[in-house]
Amino acid sequence: MLKQGVPQRILAAKPSFLLRRSRRLTLASEEEVVALLAKDLRDLSTQELHRKYSAEASTHRNILIGRGTGVAPQWRDFKTFLGEVGPRPSTDHSLVLLNRYERTYGPGRARWMTAEEQAAHEAEFDRLRAEQMREEQLLLHKAAATRRASTPGAPSFGQWTPMGGKLVTYPDVAKKLAIPVNALSKTMPPGSTADELVKRAATAADLINENATWLPPDPVRKAGFFEAYRIWHLQVQPQFGRAATPTFLFLYIALPVMKQCRDELMDLDLWNPLGQRALNARDNHPAWKKYTEFMPRAQVAMMEIPIYATYSLLSDLDALCERIVTAEKRFREGPQKVIHTHRAA
Repeated sequence: MLKQGVPQRILAAKPSFLLRRSRRLTLASEEEVVALLAKDLRDLSTQELHRKYSAEASTHRNILIGRGTGVAPQWRDFKTFLGEVGPRPSTDHSLVLLNRYERTYGPGRARWMTAEEQAAHEAEFDRLRAEQMREEQLLLHKAAATRRASTPGAPSFGQWTPMGGKLVTYPDVAKKLAIPVNALSKTMPPGSTADELVKRAATAADLINENATWLPPDPVRKAGFFEAYRIWHLQVQPQFGRAATPTFLFLYIALPVMKQCRDELMDLDLWNPLGQRALNARDNHPAWKKYTEFMPRAQVAMMEIPIYATYSLLSDLDALCERIVTAEKRFREGPQKVIHTHRAA
């Protein structure tokens, strides 16, 4: 409750203190409070201090007898305690430990705060403590990784890996490669290094043409395709790096889908529809819509790869799918036994 008409905004202002003068509560500056406290500590007995600073004395008594807390030897004396913490600024203030995990009151460990100030202080304390713990953990991991890496013939494992002559985290490697960090398990097999992946990623970047006309018009789908391409290209054998183009990967994705759509329509007798009703049914079928979406894009993409440019998507789709699937497996796993088709080059 406010006393003698003192506004709430003034009570909350800093540095202002409520002092009782001639039985009235009035505002005092911090300098006045410090000067008055120094005079009282010099002139008054401990008993008189208890009477004049009853709120502070009550707080002191509570921390002395409170369970689960301790008090530094210096603060067992009320005069020393009062000289350290000073008078309580207002009835809204309470004595708060600066370290919320510390249970011992003592010099430099506590100060008066309002509930709002305490909440803000604890939030900032938790943030700084979490940041400090992360830094300590990173230093421990880095030191352990350095010890492991310095052992001759030691395998590379853990949270850190060499890249560009220094130890970096795997998220740093993923960022350098422009792929999600969870994709590293596919693209970084045992025995490979981050530097090797960076070199291969540079080859993939050179092959990317963001203005290719066969790309999807939607920017989100386009970005998703290029991310998938970078992940896939890192799995390609180095000797096939230049042949493993985004165009090839698009055809590897699109042609089997087109073949599946065609087969589904043929099973429904909708591939070559007879009559307007069948024609409408085909045009409204999801398989036909997907097929017609890929068809013009696939035709443009095939023109970019000379060995596929002579194929017809209408008559040679099965043979072309077989050849591209075989080539993709060879790109990732090395030379395979090639199954030749009547159009194999």
